[in-house]
Amino acid sequence: MSNKTNLAKQALSAHSWMGVFLGALLFWVCLSGTLVVFHQEMERWEQPAVLEMADTNAETVQKAFDNFTAKHKEDTEHFFVVFPTSGIPRLVVENDHVAYFADQQGNLLEKEQSPLTKMLVNWHLYLHLPMSWGMILVSALGAIICALVISGIIAHKRILKDAFRLRTGSTGQQYQIDLHNRFGVWAAPFHLIIGITGTYFGLAGVMIVIVAQLFYNGDRQAVMDTVFTPEPELHQTIEPVNVGKAFEQALTMEPNGKPIFMTVHEPGTEGQFIEIYTEIPGRMLYSENFRFDAAGNFISTGGYKKGAWGKQLVYSLYRLHFGQFAGMAGKVLYFVLGIMLTLLCTSGMKIWFNKRAADDALPRIWTALVWSTFIGVTAVSTYSLLAHTAPVVILWGVIAVAILLGWKVSVISLKHWQIATAVSLAVLLLVYAITHQHGLFNLASLQLNLPIVAFIAYCLYRIKRPQ
Repeated sequence: MSNKTNLAKQALSAHSWMGVFLGALLFWVCLSGTLVVFHQEMERWEQPAVLEMADTNAETVQKAFDNFTAKHKEDTEHFFVVFPTSGIPRLVVENDHVAYFADQQGNLLEKEQSPLTKMLVNWHLYLHLPMSWGMILVSALGAIICALVISGIIAHKRILKDAFRLRTGSTGQQYQIDLHNRFGVWAAPFHLIIGITGTYFGLAGVMIVIVAQLFYNGDRQAVMDTVFTPEPELHQTIEPVNVGKAFEQALTMEPNGKPIFMTVHEPGTEGQFIEIYTEIPGRMLYSENFRFDAAGNFISTGGYKKGAWGKQLVYSLYRLHFGQFAGMAGKVLYFVLGIMLTLLCTSGMKIWFNKRAADDALPRIWTALVWSTFIGVTAVSTYSLLAHTAPVVILWGVIAVAILLGWKVSVISLKHWQIATAVSLAVLLLVYAITHQHGLFNLASLQLNLPIVAFIAYCLYRIKRPQ
């Protein structure tokens, strides 16, 4: 046996066992990540009747900020103003505890409530575990994705010759293998990007500790200040914050930029200052940051636009990971590639089950886990429309019950789970129509409701197909 053949077999073995042992976790991380590509659209979907606008001006921003701070005098370490050019065409004012929408005159409207979106984002970032442990686990899964991509490529000896080969067989096994290999090959660069950036987000804290010990005598803040511009040290007379003046200057300083949001740091103290985050067209950077004192006088920029390449790289990873760099086209591309990554998880498990050829409950349990995840997300979504909260216990409760049924009830087939999924989605749309009658046919509703209808149609199509 040649060394090349032996290496391919070892890579295939490693690839298989990594995927099998971590299949469920990888599926949940990939699916949740695919969904939260549209987290901004989800926020709009949850409150579709809120007034939307293309942009705003300094006077409106100042009035909205003043109205909010007059209403909410509780202690907070930050105030925020989210601008209509942020990707969500709404003006939002908030502190660390509560957020309100505002109209074009700066008057406060209804309270911002997006429990479902927050639940899904938390699922992707932490798998609903405590933050530190969840982030470490998810980042480790990012590294596993990289390992799976690399081992899969090494194990595939005819990767170029079979790049567009898709065969069907009597059992469907060969088709599953070809589909799995094609998705893995075509989207490998994307999968590596997702794995590497995902690993970075979780292990950044660990890397900072290591770098601090090696080069900065254990000073972690010094490492942070090297990568991210340190906050200005100010000693001012405490006075009302002039956010309107700061906003107007930021528009002038970056006329082609899109202001994302504004933060007032340490309000009510001598060191309070304003920071405006502005998206730079044609750049992968998350933003360039413009800093002002409480009176709205310019202090400095964050230095990301013209900073060192390493600084620019780190500040670009968010957009690279979530597809937030090419408008809706970029989101759709990332969504499709995310589906491909999710299908790699499910097809890989099917291939393994077919090779086992064992007549036990494991394939039924896996089928139950996959489809009950969709049912669980739908159940949480429906509940959130009625109760304005999204308890994670519903998601995990549905999955746990489904796994139990898959284990104990052998007559439940794939078609039963597909029927349950289609019915749950139909119920979701019905409840949405009842609870959001006034915003049912605007863009904020339709941009998610139409894909839901399409997924129901897909489920019905799969139900009618022979097993």
